[in-house]
Amino acid sequence: MKKTNFLYASAIMMAMACGVVSCTVEDNPAPDPVVPTEPEIPEVKYESIIYDFAAVPDGTKLGNLGGSAANGQAFYGWEKADKIDSKRQDYKGYTLIEGIDLPEVCHVWCRSDRYDQDNSFLGGFNCRNDREMAIDGLSAGSIVQIFYNPAMVNKTETTDLKDVPFQAWDGWVNANPTGNGNGAFVLNESTGQPYGDPSVINYADLSAFTKLIVVATDGTPRFLFNRDVNDGQWNADEAESHLIEYPKGDEAWSAKYFTVEEIEGGKRYIVDLAQMVKDKGYAHLHAIKGANWANCTVTSMTLETTVKEPSDAKMIWAIGVSEEGPRVTAEIDGVEAVSGETEIASGATISVKTVTPAENGTGYFVFKVKKGMAITKVVIMNPIIEAE
Repeated sequence: MKKTNFLYASAIMMAMACGVVSCTVEDNPAPDPVVPTEPEIPEVKYESIIYDFAAVPDGTKLGNLGGSAANGQAFYGWEKADKIDSKRQDYKGYTLIEGIDLPEVCHVWCRSDRYDQDNSFLGGFNCRNDREMAIDGLSAGSIVQIFYNPAMVNKTETTDLKDVPFQAWDGWVNANPTGNGNGAFVLNESTGQPYGDPSVINYADLSAFTKLIVVATDGTPRFLFNRDVNDGQWNADEAESHLIEYPKGDEAWSAKYFTVEEIEGGKRYIVDLAQMVKDKGYAHLHAIKGANWANCTVTSMTLETTVKEPSDAKMIWAIGVSEEGPRVTAEIDGVEAVSGETEIASGATISVKTVTPAENGTGYFVFKVKKGMAITKVVIMNPIIEAE
């Protein structure tokens, strides 16, 4: 190589090293970083068992193939010291009745020595008393959902009698209102007519209410209900009577609708409107007068209505403990299930973690239901273990 060429090449290399001349290498790019691959997790497959109790026709009694359908022994079982699940040995399933579509094997139990009470279905499996129940046939990884209607409780609503229209009608029974009846409504005054129509022609329809409560501080109020013909009168023979009247003596048939309570400064008169409607079909109040044509003083006239509303009570996790430890451990909607404390909301996801003994591959858990609850559906999903 000539000396001048050598010097020229050397100068270029020095300039590149010093950053005066830049260059790129395109023929040999740097390799991409290696990203580790995630191991594939096999998808869990389940066998589903569904007990749709809401689909069972109302009034049906499910029978046990090993028991008596006539006695309503649909769900029953007991535990022995050496038992590891809740199944009775002689239990084979339901006595299948036309119109019932349930799995042949039962995994839903009332946990008792014997369950002979009437188990007629009304929109679901009705729990007539507080009861422990069990669901069996489970393994680690099982998922269970219990759907239920809450127990109903009574709620009392109060209405002032003056807020119910007192009206004229075009008849006595199954009639139509024709206008305001201009009934009396007198409180805190001594009067012979605290309420209604002195001629007992018009009336207020109280059929939708449960009780009428009248408080009197002086005298005795006289109640006149359910005249069903013109000028109809009370009769000692109930079948012949065309009026419900009180007071007529303690032995009178009409006294069954009236209760009197002593209170400070007077008496409380309670009219059982619900019973009157049950017996007669309606409750029409014509008048409240002073008994024996004497004055009385009424301080309040109110109505009560009893309505049903859902309670906020929930089922409770109640699994017992064996010598080896908890029979089942589980989470309910992601929260660890603690015996006697953890609530089970309707449709909650119960995820079974372990069962005892594990080598058996099956187990059960126990839960407490409240009187009046109705179990509408139970869904059991057991993992399918495929042989390798």
